[in-house]
Amino acid sequence: MWRNRLIVLGLFILSIIAISFFGGPVTYGFFFLMLLIPIVSIAYIIIVYYRHRIYQGIVTKNVVVGTPTDYYFTLQNEDFYSFSGVKVEYYSDFSSISELDDDYEYELPPYTGLKKETILVCKYRGEYEVGIKNITIQDYLRLFRFTFKIKESLRAVVMPRLEILDSLSHLNSNNIRNDSNIAPTEPDVLVREYIPGDDIRSINWKMSAHMGKPFVRTKIGEETQSIGIIMDSCRYSPDEPKDYLPLENKILETTIALVHFYLTHGIGTAVYTYEKMPRNYYLQGIQSFEDFYAAMSEFSFDPDSVSSKLFAAVSNAGITSNSMVYMILHDCSAEFLYLSEILRRNGITVVVYHISDKDDSNINAETDKKIVYQRIGYEDRLKEVL
Repeated sequence: MWRNRLIVLGLFILSIIAISFFGGPVTYGFFFLMLLIPIVSIAYIIIVYYRHRIYQGIVTKNVVVGTPTDYYFTLQNEDFYSFSGVKVEYYSDFSSISELDDDYEYELPPYTGLKKETILVCKYRGEYEVGIKNITIQDYLRLFRFTFKIKESLRAVVMPRLEILDSLSHLNSNNIRNDSNIAPTEPDVLVREYIPGDDIRSINWKMSAHMGKPFVRTKIGEETQSIGIIMDSCRYSPDEPKDYLPLENKILETTIALVHFYLTHGIGTAVYTYEKMPRNYYLQGIQSFEDFYAAMSEFSFDPDSVSSKLFAAVSNAGITSNSMVYMILHDCSAEFLYLSEILRRNGITVVVYHISDKDDSNINAETDKKIVYQRIGYEDRLKEVL
């Protein structure tokens, strides 16, 4: 490119010298030709940018973290002149595309198009732009090259990955039991008022109509939740998606994996979190997992959902009725230490999963003798670390 520019510049200087010493229509024609070349080149690039057409899409409806997804894009030339030297640049921070190179130049003859089909893999849960990010266009003489942001970007709504755990390192076989008092399957004759999170299929419609408000059938032993999970819901570094997306993805992935693990073993779970207000999910039986997974796929982290609000809500939610409590946190604050001490005094085993890419040995040393502590990195596979 620089060589071509130097050649044009040299010819332009030569044309100035020619009209200065000789004049005449030929030398002036040559001068104006060299003057118009860069103008026409820039105009060509602008016209191609406004006239090109790019269509892209994701074939499958549901995009899941780490799962290959069919992706395509079409580059179209609908004009009578050729498109020369067109490059496309892809988003790479949160997704990857197979078999397509950012450095490849596409040439499109008049009234033609090309279609590329490949595989897209999204790295993190959330909603963000994927596919083509920028388009680079250069002129025929390769004097100029401009990069433009694509007119219509493609946004993907990515669901969290379900990693199925075979075991947990801190548990032994005696800790996992299929207890009918913990995981009831048959409704009892008792009823109680409906609370958010209850399965609507358990509503006693006759009693609800009689009392004027919803009541649900209780289940044997449902008043004793076995496993409690406290999920951090604060959005850290709210202006930097590259910082908060990997963190939030791993928090949700860990929570979902734990819930699935215990529900498949017939042990009920209660998930405590904060989403603009206290959110509690009481789950009994694997049939309740699908609704929980859907709720976590749409879950919103927020900078205002700080740990102090979460722990205050948890303290009033009957968490001491659980035999074991997991804390899935990014910030091991003073509130965390205070709540863990209360739980331990009630004879409850506390397990902390610290989601962080920083190996904080001070936290590990402080909590080692009191609770079960495990740091989980953003890119760690849960089967390998849990």
